[in-house]
Amino acid sequence: MIESSYHLRNKFLKKNRIILTTEMLVAINLRLCDMMKNFYLSMIVLFCLHKINGERTIYSILHLLNGKKSSQTIQDAHFFRLTSFFSIYPSIKRVELERIIDFLQKQRFISKNTEQSYCVTSFGIKQLEEYFKQNPIPVYLNGWKYHNLTELFWERLSLAVQVISQLKNRNSKYLPIQKNKELHHWLKEYLFKSKLSKDEIAEKLYDELVACLETIDGIDPSILVRRLTGFSLIGLTENQAADLFDLDEGAYHIQFLSILHYMLEKVGTKQSDFPLLSFMIEDKKRNVPLTESSNRTFNLLQTGYNLDQIAHMRNLKKNTIEDHLVEIALNIPDFDVTPFVDIEKQKKIIAAINSVSSKQLKHIRVLVPDADYFEIRLVLAKGGERK
Repeated sequence: MIESSYHLRNKFLKKNRIILTTEMLVAINLRLCDMMKNFYLSMIVLFCLHKINGERTIYSILHLLNGKKSSQTIQDAHFFRLTSFFSIYPSIKRVELERIIDFLQKQRFISKNTEQSYCVTSFGIKQLEEYFKQNPIPVYLNGWKYHNLTELFWERLSLAVQVISQLKNRNSKYLPIQKNKELHHWLKEYLFKSKLSKDEIAEKLYDELVACLETIDGIDPSILVRRLTGFSLIGLTENQAADLFDLDEGAYHIQFLSILHYMLEKVGTKQSDFPLLSFMIEDKKRNVPLTESSNRTFNLLQTGYNLDQIAHMRNLKKNTIEDHLVEIALNIPDFDVTPFVDIEKQKKIIAAINSVSSKQLKHIRVLVPDADYFEIRLVLAKGGERK
């Protein structure tokens, strides 16, 4: 079981034979208390460590949770099946991750593999299974698919609800909860294009929200609703809402994100049922979840240009364009990699992938020396890894 903060503190004192002042005791307790407040985040990190199994450093997890749009992070998210967690904690810092790693190691959940990589112990795996059995990761969480839309959708939704509520109640004396002038401009256009009266748009937006949220399973919609501000009602902050629902801050954050991802999925697939909600993201949606640069490369590929031509046209190195191709292969199901890796070599690479336990490219290349790293990454991206 997880050791209490009191027990952890006493072990630390006994081991180091330290006599502490009252101020030092308070500081230690505050740090341990802060760790327990974010225990869910610690277990997410443990889950990621279990998935990567010592094949990447702990900082690959930092980049994943931050949503770093490097080719390595994007590939890792897909190869290790961690796309749900992409960019779900964009503000987590290196020092916070290191504190979590230290905490997990003291709990005997992980053991050091190399200087910056760790493996989850059998005890850690057991604790991981027990914890997520009681606190499951929401099925709607989809960081990779919606990381570009989530924050903007929430900003627009929360501002629209506040302003429409005030308009319905004929109140003009309030401070907008969102300060961004671009959001204010967007809302004016939103209200104008709806061609609805104040009362009509309030009723229709309410109906859409109820219809969207009433079918969600496994998460209380109030987790999001209590954050909304309206006429004579002030929405809660994230910390206040976490306290209200008796959730640690990390768990609340994930459930809140999951509701937004659920709404984006439902609104995106049934636009005619949710015209007011779908308009909130209409100008930002993409057909494929590619980074901006990879999307430009993809468009040029579709026009018929080869890799060398695209690299020259875009004034980029060829290996950067190759990174884009791997991202394209990861995200577009019908993308054909045969022009870049012939069928026979694909078969050899797949056979090598399935004969080794590691996803490290150097181990695969030993078995297929005539394949370069780009070709291996491309085959891996197309689902060549063991299921």
